[in-house]
Amino acid sequence: MANKGPAAQYDKLDDLLEAQGKFKIDKRILISLVESYQRRYFSEEIDIIDSYGGEGWLKDGLMTSFSHGLPGDQEDLQERDHVYGNNKKPLHVPKSYSKLVWNGLQDITLKILIIAALASIAIDVGIATDNEKRKFAWIEGMYYCQHQIGFAILTAVMVLVNANASNGYLRERQFSKLKIMADERKRVTVIRGGQKFDIHQTEVLVGDVVMIFEGMEIPADGFVIEASELTLDESAMTGVTDPVTKKTLATCIDKRDHIRQEGNENVSCSNAVPSPIMMSGSKVLTGEGKMLIIVVGDSSCAGNEQALFNLDEQEATPLQLKLAAIAEDIGKFGSYSALLIVFVMLLRFAIERGIQQDWDNTYIQQILGYFIIGITVVVVTNPKGLPLALTANLAYTTKQMLADQNLVIKTVACESMGSASMICTDKTGTLTQNKMSLVSVWNDEMISIDEYTPALKLNQYWNDEFSEYFIQAAIINCSAMLKPEPKGSRTEIALLEFLTRCSLDINELRLKYPSSLKFPFSPARKRMSMVLELEGGHRRLVCKGASELVLQTCSQYHSKTGLVIPLNANQKYRVENAIEKMANKGLRTICIAYKDISAKEDLTTKDSQGIFYVETYDLTLLGILGIEDDLKQEVPQAIRQCRKAGIKVRMITGENKLTAQAIAKECGIIQPGDQNDYTVIEGATFIEKIGGVVCKVCRTSICPCPRDKTTARQENREIRVDTIFDGPAFDKIYPQICVMARSRPEDKYALVTGLIERGHVVAVTGDGTKDALALKKADVGYAQGIAGTDVARESAAIILLDDNFNSIVKAVMWGRNVYDNIRKFIRFQLTANIVAVVLTLVGAALIRQEILRPIQMLWLNLIMDTLGSLALATEPPNEKVFDRKPYDRTEYIISKNMFKLILGTALVMITVILIIVFAGDSFLPEVNDDNSAFNTDQKLFWKFNDIKCTATNFNLKSTSPQCQDDNFANCFCRNLNECALIECEDNPCEGTCTKIRSGRLYEINGQYDFFWFFNKSQEPSRHFTYVFNIFIMLQIFNFLNARRFNNELNIFEGIFNHTAFLIIVPGIFVLQIIIVTFGSKAIGLYSYYGLTVQQWGICICYGAISLVAGFILKFIKEDMCCESGQIQIRPPAPEERGILQVKSSPPQQGFRRRYSSINL
Repeated sequence: MANKGPAAQYDKLDDLLEAQGKFKIDKRILISLVESYQRRYFSEEIDIIDSYGGEGWLKDGLMTSFSHGLPGDQEDLQERDHVYGNNKKPLHVPKSYSKLVWNGLQDITLKILIIAALASIAIDVGIATDNEKRKFAWIEGMYYCQHQIGFAILTAVMVLVNANASNGYLRERQFSKLKIMADERKRVTVIRGGQKFDIHQTEVLVGDVVMIFEGMEIPADGFVIEASELTLDESAMTGVTDPVTKKTLATCIDKRDHIRQEGNENVSCSNAVPSPIMMSGSKVLTGEGKMLIIVVGDSSCAGNEQALFNLDEQEATPLQLKLAAIAEDIGKFGSYSALLIVFVMLLRFAIERGIQQDWDNTYIQQILGYFIIGITVVVVTNPKGLPLALTANLAYTTKQMLADQNLVIKTVACESMGSASMICTDKTGTLTQNKMSLVSVWNDEMISIDEYTPALKLNQYWNDEFSEYFIQAAIINCSAMLKPEPKGSRTEIALLEFLTRCSLDINELRLKYPSSLKFPFSPARKRMSMVLELEGGHRRLVCKGASELVLQTCSQYHSKTGLVIPLNANQKYRVENAIEKMANKGLRTICIAYKDISAKEDLTTKDSQGIFYVETYDLTLLGILGIEDDLKQEVPQAIRQCRKAGIKVRMITGENKLTAQAIAKECGIIQPGDQNDYTVIEGATFIEKIGGVVCKVCRTSICPCPRDKTTARQENREIRVDTIFDGPAFDKIYPQICVMARSRPEDKYALVTGLIERGHVVAVTGDGTKDALALKKADVGYAQGIAGTDVARESAAIILLDDNFNSIVKAVMWGRNVYDNIRKFIRFQLTANIVAVVLTLVGAALIRQEILRPIQMLWLNLIMDTLGSLALATEPPNEKVFDRKPYDRTEYIISKNMFKLILGTALVMITVILIIVFAGDSFLPEVNDDNSAFNTDQKLFWKFNDIKCTATNFNLKSTSPQCQDDNFANCFCRNLNECALIECEDNPCEGTCTKIRSGRLYEINGQYDFFWFFNKSQEPSRHFTYVFNIFIMLQIFNFLNARRFNNELNIFEGIFNHTAFLIIVPGIFVLQIIIVTFGSKAIGLYSYYGLTVQQWGICICYGAISLVAGFILKFIKEDMCCESGQIQIRPPAPEERGILQVKSSPPQQGFRRRYSSINL
């Protein structure tokens, strides 16, 4: 691009130079500055600012001060809000209840069921014989009433959908509250009226001066005022993952002019000239500085985006993989069963019609009924309850984990913790108290610092000359602050607190020793340095950092007596011995040093780790600082629990080997038998041994393969998959590693990558900006809530509010509980599914009748899915979950023992129900009542099995006058052409009428049984009311069985701590009483108050058989069962991770199933 000058390029902005109120810069110009940076080819935004007057134009135009910030008075703040807007973000509005209901109705099986129900209603109304019957036909049904329950099905569907919507409504609001809690932690430090204040990022205004720290998220679009090694991650806004350097305007202009002078403007890339513009939503990777806020709110970069992050497809967790497998298997079972049931019923219907050679239009309704039964079977067996159970479980667990100091950001992390087999933890703040204090200083001798005396004096430890050097290297060379609240490295805060106890003011000292250049600390550098401008034009480089690394750069030693002597081998040995003694006590060791430099010193050359050349030679050693950070009291017990639970805990720390080893032994990470070559390994050695992380395809650490799916799709290339270069070496080393010392973020990432690649479920803690990669890579990333940076917290799945390892162990307990609760629900649901399907199939094949009507199965579906998931998926955990090893990532969720319990209980239930169906009329008691449907002796023939009435001469037809509608009860028909009159003795119930009449519509041979009476009177039988009620009672008692899925004998253990169970299961029983008592014909039940108290008692007794069966099955050996427990799920390949969503409804965009659920 030719250099036309900024005025020529941006003449259109001149129209916007009019003042706004008391401010001299229009809001639109500030927005254009940021937009120019987003669209930059070379240095457009710099040209604009330079043409208008540079920093002075911004400072004067926005009426602010770079050193003192905004005045801070309320009137000024309100006017800025009015002119430039505020930084408040629109709140996320949860889905409305009606939207959730609508979404629930999108399920394809429910749509089919609704259409079938409407068709049933239409046919009912169409074939009604007169107007009076047509009025009620849409509710009650008419002909072949056993199939015509369209209105009842619609009602049941709406109840089911509303139940699911209610659960989703409450869940969405709970998650919104958790999101608000997470957002409340986003605070920044601003300067107003010359004072520093911590405010929420939504409170910043245009003109605010904001302090920039490593790891923070940029709250609004800004302009750099000060920058020290400042780099940003702008991938959230641009998609480009490379770090972007930020400099002050003067430095940027110098770089721009240099390139133009060399004539390289047209061949330079867009980032050849650094920019002072900072986009909101970006994250600070390294360095520190100050920025001026120029654009806020909806006008900022983040405000213009629909989302701050380019979210890739969600990652499939271990439990989701297993639920996907079992959901697919259950769905197939239900679909195939439904097809078989419909086929059998249609086949029998065709055979019967062929034999009888008759056809009536009313048969259409009968055929439709068959399809309704099939669809209902699909609905009932469709595992909608699995995702609902998981969601309810995660919602409950997320809330409970918050009380245990785990703020869950990604809910799937709850269950992932249950499968965790490896925990890679930081030391500081997680294992230790993160309450650091300076306790020792070595210089010639070991000097102990009094921890408990509030007032100290520096001269009681050193003379004034040495104290000055100490202050410069240890205190001034610092990025932390104590006011308005402690912020920054805990190590530096400990040094500042020591200075405060010595009655010295850090702000006065910083004015006394001004700095001109800063080299910030980073995990790769392991040190921080600063160039101080001293009196007389002298310059001094002061440095502090990892003791053994800084010591290597020293060639002289400054004694506390004032002597500066060469650091010979003997003296160096004394220093190393002092470091070892401190480290063996578990102290963090810090080396402080300095070097006087000239004005011509090279302050720009640095190596690949970011270590400047000036820091690497001829420094003068001042001393070794010992920082104490005591182990948290509860950590050793938490480590023991992890070991008991089969979880390997590794400590990954930046400490030296000796300090790390001492802490690891104290907390129990290193046991007496763990000593080997790699028990404690340094990060650099680890990388050297394994060759680091490389691209799986290119086999290089740096390659052009895209790292995110969006870029991969745009470029039509395969996404990069990281792998360990030397896998065999990693396999040899990693089982032995207990501690990784002097670890860098890339070392942690390599370890996590290798562990996941080998099938382990890995949890990782992190607090630094560069820990983000490892936190994202891990199955569960834990960010420290107190000491962690914003970048770490944004990258994590869970935030540790108390930075305590014990809270991680509690998360393991909750995670395992999630898995266990899902297995409880699966046991309950599969048992009910098998029973319902088998009964329907048997009924269709033998008696041409559904044993459980569609409306009754929908009630069962409500019990199994919504109520069952809430009852079984919300049981709180106990510490017994630590008595077992973590489940393998590829293990099928139904174990051999579960298979035994599910199948065994289902067979018992099927046996009980079939006995009731086919033999119940010979022993179940019946009583006479005031049911108007049985108001004559002939009608009582249809109520009692042992009444003194007979029908013997089958020489009539159903069209005979004696068998017409007005007299239908006088006849009993085997089919339409074989009917007989019912003849009763006087007082036919004298001494009899004690057993129920069969409610089977047809005999096994196809002849009418109860059908003739039921078809005419539409009165359901008491017999099948028994059947339905006993079936539900069996399921209610099976709730108790399902509370334990191993062979625990005491199924009532902990039941009084399970509030939801104590409410829901009795609630189901109460609802069942109401349904049976008042459901009547709509539910297909006996219309006169359902069952008597005696009959209820019988149903409960039969229902309790499932409890007895569950108890007996626990004594049957698992080996007698089939090998279902050894079926494995094929784990997704690395490039497939993140493509699964467990839902019963069609998957949302961005989710695809790319693997078979079961690999036999």
